[in-house]
Amino acid sequence: MKLMNSVLSKVVIGATGAVLAHAAIAQSNGVSGSSVRLEDYVRKVVNENPEVQASWRQLQVAMSDVDIARGGFRPQVDVLASSAYTDRNYGLDREYMGHTAQIALTQMLYDGFLTSSEVKRFKQAQVVRFFELMGEIEQKSLDTALAYMDVKMFRELLKLAEENLITHVDVFKQIEESVEAGVGRRADLEQISGRLSLAESNVLTELSNLHDVTARFLRLVGEKPANNLQPVTLNSAYVDASVTDIQTLLTSAYGTNPQFNAAIYNIDAQRYAVDSAKSLYHPQVNLTASYGAQTRDQAALNNTITEASVGVNFSYNLYNGGSDRAAIRQALSQVDLAKDLRDKACIDMRQTVQIAYNDIINITEQLPSLNAHRLSSDRVKSAYMDQFTIGERSLLDLLDSENEYYESSRAYLEAQYTLEKARVRLLAASGSLAQTLGITKDGVPDVLDKAEERISYDPNYVCPAVRTNFVDELNILKRDSDGDGIVDLWDDCVDSTPGSMVDDFGCEAKEPEMVPEPSAADFTLDNAKIINSFNVNIEFASNSTEVLPEYENSLQDVIDALNNDPNSGVIIHGHASLDGDAAYNQRLSERRAKAVASLLMTKADIEARRITAVGYGESRPLVDEESEAANARNRRIEAAIIQLPSNE
Repeated sequence: MKLMNSVLSKVVIGATGAVLAHAAIAQSNGVSGSSVRLEDYVRKVVNENPEVQASWRQLQVAMSDVDIARGGFRPQVDVLASSAYTDRNYGLDREYMGHTAQIALTQMLYDGFLTSSEVKRFKQAQVVRFFELMGEIEQKSLDTALAYMDVKMFRELLKLAEENLITHVDVFKQIEESVEAGVGRRADLEQISGRLSLAESNVLTELSNLHDVTARFLRLVGEKPANNLQPVTLNSAYVDASVTDIQTLLTSAYGTNPQFNAAIYNIDAQRYAVDSAKSLYHPQVNLTASYGAQTRDQAALNNTITEASVGVNFSYNLYNGGSDRAAIRQALSQVDLAKDLRDKACIDMRQTVQIAYNDIINITEQLPSLNAHRLSSDRVKSAYMDQFTIGERSLLDLLDSENEYYESSRAYLEAQYTLEKARVRLLAASGSLAQTLGITKDGVPDVLDKAEERISYDPNYVCPAVRTNFVDELNILKRDSDGDGIVDLWDDCVDSTPGSMVDDFGCEAKEPEMVPEPSAADFTLDNAKIINSFNVNIEFASNSTEVLPEYENSLQDVIDALNNDPNSGVIIHGHASLDGDAAYNQRLSERRAKAVASLLMTKADIEARRITAVGYGESRPLVDEESEAANARNRRIEAAIIQLPSNE
């Protein structure tokens, strides 16, 4: 009984901690039913974050540097005046007041192109500061987006951990009642106590993780995240490996990545600094003019005299202790340093784009498997719970199924957020995250129009794209040594004759294979016998293929129709409106149809062969026009229930 009281105390403490943590978050943000978007927080960070503000001030300083340098082209006018009392022991006037005044003008005629070089240098330097500001905005947008998604993810992970803990508490209560009634084993109680402690530890871990990401969010945004955060969907970062390759992405990123462009312009600015240093070897020629008056003459007698002069002054330094030569060497070293920084920016950008691209491709392929594992674990967990209740499953089987469901759900959730983070990183590396979110910093001018010259470069020379993705021969999931269509992982005969017919395990088929079961994929709307049709009420965001959670029950009529007739199948067909690019609309309709078909597979226990998806793009409009109403009707998903032939 002491053991049970100890475990229950830990459970109560853990569950209470979770509730108090949620309550604290709710109180800190205010109880409100309205949800907040990522864009709202990014806009706040871009316009208020001190690091972004500091970068903005540096741009303002750089713009002032240009005006300061331009002042060298204009004349310099000085006014000198004095009034002094003199007491001396010689001359006719031993004690007197003397007054002088002079105005002098100096106009630079030639300075070895120092002033013009400095103006050009500062004009390019202000472009560097501009791109550095854009880079800071991209970085803070990325940091805010990642913190935002981490808060959402760990809130959902905490919810999973709490549900897992509640399930363990329920099982614990059942075992405890059985032991107290004398029909259960104390070993089972020990076993569930250990698993209960683990479930409690999972809750505390997720609470700690949520606390840490909330603190990171607070540092970036200056306030705690709201209770309700809207999902982040960045479909513009969608990467289809069959359409967009890594080299295309890299080449595009070279032109828009702000850090890389800042490094490119910095090289040009430092080259003008070399010209400024070389000007020290040239003579200085100035036009000077002055006019002055004084109340005492040169003998200090009370006699007002005036003097005016105008002329050209020439000066040429013959030796300066080696300082001029050292200044040129320093300027050349600055150019080399700028090139090194350009190479570093290239390497960093290339790595980020490659990793993000690979993550998007791989995680997109992983998600269906992770989701299948999660759904399968959920069904096993429910079945084991029912079987445990009637004594057909052991407690260990039940606990293992519960933990597997928890871990699979956690893995699927983390993969979903990792995919969105990869898309955000890809956008940031391409310098287009803030633009995609519709965020701009207030008051920032476009200084590219004020640049001394626009820099153009060949990315194949400056920062060549290098592929890092593994070829299929290095991927165990795709490696097919004999090219028979069966990967080596499942191939029992890796040396089958090229072109021969093989079975599912890669061995040459000696007899004709059995006729496969009829599949919905063998039919189209034109040759199938259509039993029934349904309009699937699912709305997609613009350019999106994601089925939002509120539409997951929209397929119930289709599921019921398929369950009522085992010999039926369904064709999920997607259609697009007539506006936009036809090829893009075709691909979008196909992906949307596949997304709905995938949802149908996960929601119902129906054989995959009975479900197929096809996209018709703009080829089958309901209304042949491009008005807003027509576009809404044409942009649709339909389900056609078809008759499949019997395999008997």
